[in-house]
Amino acid sequence: MTFFPLRRLLLALVATALGTSPLCADVALPDAARRTGGSVVIVSPVDPAPLVRWLNARGLAALALPAGASAADAAAAIRDLRARAATLQLSPTRVALLGFGSGADVAAEVAFRGGGAAPEGARPDRVALIWPSAAAPMPAAGSKPPSTFLVGSTRATDGTPVVDLWKELRKAGGEVDAHFLARAERASVLAANDASIGMWPEMFFTWARFTGLLTDEPRVPVKGMVFLDGRPLPHGYVIFTPVEFAGAGPIVGRVLNSTAGGTIGQFSIAAGQGPVAGRYRVEVRQNMNRWLSNSFSGDLVGARGGVTPAKAHFGHHRVLAPSIMDQRVFTKARPGDAQDLVVEIKPGAEANLDLNLRVFTSDDPGAGSVATVPEADGGILGGPKNAGQAAYVEQLRHAPPGPVAGIPEPILLWPQGAPGAVPDANGVFTDEDKPALYAFPAVGANATRAAFLIVPGGAFTNRGMDNEGVQVARFLSRHGIAGFVLRYRIGPNYPARTFSTADGQRGLRLIRAQAEKFGIHPERIGVIGFSAGAELIGDAYYNAPLAGDPAAADPIDRVSAHANFSGLIYGGRNVQQPAAAPPTFLFNTIEDIGHLGVQVAVLDALRGANRPVEAHFYQVGPHGTSLSPGDPQLGQWPDSMVHWLKTGLAGAWPPADRP
Repeated sequence: MTFFPLRRLLLALVATALGTSPLCADVALPDAARRTGGSVVIVSPVDPAPLVRWLNARGLAALALPAGASAADAAAAIRDLRARAATLQLSPTRVALLGFGSGADVAAEVAFRGGGAAPEGARPDRVALIWPSAAAPMPAAGSKPPSTFLVGSTRATDGTPVVDLWKELRKAGGEVDAHFLARAERASVLAANDASIGMWPEMFFTWARFTGLLTDEPRVPVKGMVFLDGRPLPHGYVIFTPVEFAGAGPIVGRVLNSTAGGTIGQFSIAAGQGPVAGRYRVEVRQNMNRWLSNSFSGDLVGARGGVTPAKAHFGHHRVLAPSIMDQRVFTKARPGDAQDLVVEIKPGAEANLDLNLRVFTSDDPGAGSVATVPEADGGILGGPKNAGQAAYVEQLRHAPPGPVAGIPEPILLWPQGAPGAVPDANGVFTDEDKPALYAFPAVGANATRAAFLIVPGGAFTNRGMDNEGVQVARFLSRHGIAGFVLRYRIGPNYPARTFSTADGQRGLRLIRAQAEKFGIHPERIGVIGFSAGAELIGDAYYNAPLAGDPAAADPIDRVSAHANFSGLIYGGRNVQQPAAAPPTFLFNTIEDIGHLGVQVAVLDALRGANRPVEAHFYQVGPHGTSLSPGDPQLGQWPDSMVHWLKTGLAGAWPPADRP
């Protein structure tokens, strides 16, 4: 709402007559049916009315301060709002402060410094800073800042060093969801006409809901097992969506049995991230069947000599092809059920720690009767008991043999044999020795002629060909972008990263050399890598010679391996020549601390060299989350990346060609 002096005077007179605060007289309350009890105080130099209506529609009360409001004004408004919370049917412990533009500096002063000489009751429970300036105050020494939502630009010309502010907040022990966009926009608060920048309001609301701004109900931990057709789900996640309320949810529990430890099919959600008591619809999402390698056991992979042929180089004989065409989603216990799968989450810290979820691919009541958790006995392929290995063996036992329908035939990078290829113990060159591409073209009217080389992760000992390969290619294809999934060489047979780097460069050269055949533009080819795949991208496209050899006998080797744009997803390498780096998109979580440091180093190097870069760093989330469709928070990054591509800053589409 726009605040005119006369209107404010009239409101003040009415409020005085009624015995209420003039500030609270301006509180915009949502409809009673939507009201959550949460509130947002807004400080903005531009018209906040659209944001007020937007917040009300989502159950949040909004108090917009007049343009030019000071930190003391904002602090007083928060104190006043808390004092009258009961009258307004709001929670005094769920008050957020949102600052936009110069208002973000004011909000930072209140949230991090107290906003004046009497900070008692003035600090917000949460704070959102949208486009703060270089003058935004840093956290006071010795004080922990409130949970923070941060949006800013990485461009030096925008004068918003939000990355530095983010680092200081983390150093002070604050929890921060940070979105560093490739450019700034302060013309309107919602930026509804800009698909990239206009994502921030939904990101803010998701963060607010995740951090508890929408409910006073205590959150509870949840732990349990997921069974698909009677067998523990090796890899995927479960989403709990509230039936009767919007206060806490959707909630995501992940099944990530990719390493040793834990139990196959088990998920665990901490109380701070969990649901509140109530009824929830359940979705079970299966990422894939075959991903885990035998590399968890030295007995399985063997050495290059001195072991039996059955054990030596077992890595050659893994099932290399992807196992499913797309993520499978189960919303009912059985496909023919009339009702969705619904569970009751009970109150209490111990009430939901043995939750078993069972879904089936068939309506046959006798199908999938197995309900035990398998273990890898010591005799299976010579390996020890190990949850990660057991998950891999379980996948092989139940995965259908042969190629999966819809998965294209691999395109060998070197049809006559890859340089440095090593045969298995029996002298045979297998698919493990033959790096290749799986091509997923973009077809139809939305084809953009852009493409990504997709590099799955897996610690250079296995490859996530499904969740970090095929599913990514299908997502890109839906957005008009061709995807080429790379099957690169890995350990133990190829321990030197020289081989994976060579495979990555060869893959991009092949795509560029055959661009016309694939229907793409030779200068609109990007690379995207996950975890170890992002490290490979750092080796191959940031820190290695890229020019083709005009004298090469093979025409593919004459083509440059430079990437036009890049996505580094929870991984990367330190950049040696940032001025020559491609425009880059970054995604990670603070919880994934082992991989965060290198991404921050990449971000600093690129913004220091004034290269286009965008980064989204969420506070909570494990390593290896891939696309996370259905996850209200971590599932945001793929769309953010597509919007970034469409801005023109990445070079994916020239402005005149932009979709």
